[in-house]
Amino acid sequence: MKHNAYIGIDLGTSGCRAIAISDSGNVIAQSQQTIPAAKQVPPYSEQEPQEQWQIVVGVLSNLFAKLTNYNLVRIAVDATSGSVLLVDDKGAALTPILMYNDARAVTNAEVIKHVAPAESGAHGASSGLAKLLHLQQQYDLTNKVKLLHQTDWINFKLGAELAVTDYNNALKTGYDAVNLCWPEWLKQLVPEAVLPTVVRPGTVIGNFSAELCKQFNLKSSPLIVAGTTDSIAAVLATNIDKPGQAVTSLGSTLVLKLISDQPLFKPDYGIYSHRLGNKWLVGGASNSGGAVLHHFFTDQQLEALSLEIDLNKKPADYYPLLCPGERFPVNNAELEPSLSPRPMQDSEFLHGLLSGIANIETKGYQLFQQFGANKLTAIYNVGGGANNQIWQTIRNQFLAVPFIKPHYTEAAYGAALLARDQLKHY
Repeated sequence: MKHNAYIGIDLGTSGCRAIAISDSGNVIAQSQQTIPAAKQVPPYSEQEPQEQWQIVVGVLSNLFAKLTNYNLVRIAVDATSGSVLLVDDKGAALTPILMYNDARAVTNAEVIKHVAPAESGAHGASSGLAKLLHLQQQYDLTNKVKLLHQTDWINFKLGAELAVTDYNNALKTGYDAVNLCWPEWLKQLVPEAVLPTVVRPGTVIGNFSAELCKQFNLKSSPLIVAGTTDSIAAVLATNIDKPGQAVTSLGSTLVLKLISDQPLFKPDYGIYSHRLGNKWLVGGASNSGGAVLHHFFTDQQLEALSLEIDLNKKPADYYPLLCPGERFPVNNAELEPSLSPRPMQDSEFLHGLLSGIANIETKGYQLFQQFGANKLTAIYNVGGGANNQIWQTIRNQFLAVPFIKPHYTEAAYGAALLARDQLKHY
């Protein structure tokens, strides 16, 4: 008797990873491949759709070779938020994928600013809607043209219906996650026929295509379910599900997400919310984080200097940024970094940096509470910085809640859980 396998595919900023899990949630097999860095100068950031698809094919080929004795049940895909392209009515790509950090649509963002309500997730030059308006200037958006998010593109190539998305990916394209609809104001800017159909994450949207089943020698066709964004998938991987539980991602940037009974939309503070079934995932992302630390120190230096920090000494009062501009908990494009004076001892300088980022994290969670989110009860740590025990001790001086390191943190694992559980969390 064959055991079941559920597959999650994650298209991150630098690579594609696929993980297969069992009914009990154990990892059965995994495969990954690097996505070549795009050779473009900001504000340009594009990827070729066919190249991304071929990378997914390569990752799946390797994964399926390890799953010959399993029954492949369902597949879910997550990808970067705000990454979009246009296709024709047959699903052929008409444009490159304008990636999450493509920032050309500055003037388009100004148009959105005057039409969209303040709480919309479509604000900013990097939003999916701003990119759609940018593309609209170059293409005639007829009924035969469809907008796809990066996740939608891969789902379609796997065999799903064309132009079906989930409400997490649709948020930055202007979707109203409260009322679960494309809002009327959006239809002033783009033809409604161009927009994809929106479903709940976990909804069955198709079957693995017969062509791919033949290519990979699969005896049965797994179902494809609507996925989510990479950041939401990473939260799902931690298995948090109760209001008050939060995830702090200590990666290149500092990202906070808290489960709440009520949504918060405070763009003036960089606070937004994704729907999580009958709950909400309130979030904010700072420009501070590990990238600042790595600007000054190598991994080896960070490890050694952390052990030299005297926690009884008061650290310098820093706001660690690499350049002017902050998104959360202060939304100020002109906020200057505060990194001086620099002490003679590198360990004291690092103490100030770690303390400064911990202070930003604290202010972020305090803002969530101030605006009505559920009381913070526990923080699940993910990202490379989660391994620094000294940093965790410093953070504990600011936040008196349990800090937990989850067993799994990979977005691909979260997508696999979504494939297994389908609508459980939604």
